[in-house]
Amino acid sequence: MKSIFTVFLALLFVTGCSTQSEGAYPSVVSLNDTLYNLTVDTVTPDNIGNQLGEVKRIAKVMPKANEEANDTPVGSKLFEIKGIDPSEAIAVEINSTYQKATLNGPLN
Repeated sequence: MKSIFTVFLALLFVTGCSTQSEGAYPSVVSLNDTLYNLTVDTVTPDNIGNQLGEVKRIAKVMPKANEEANDTPVGSKLFEIKGIDPSEAIAVEINSTYQKATLNGPLN
């Protein structure tokens, strides 16, 4: 009985550590050759600036082109945040809520 438990535990450990699901990637959007990580922070409507773009395509893992996202619905609008340079952070409108997205790095 002890050996069956040991084998089961070993199999559980090996299979759990050897696979990676698509959910392991951060939620990101791309705009102007830049990737932005979505955060849990929200932005109030009075701090929303001009619209910069919108999500046009869903990427399977990570975006490879501008206006793509891997976890944000197509049609979600991308906005400036007043007082913050768009090269540092933008706002993403999702279900009538503005979610802050911060700089991740260059798109390619």
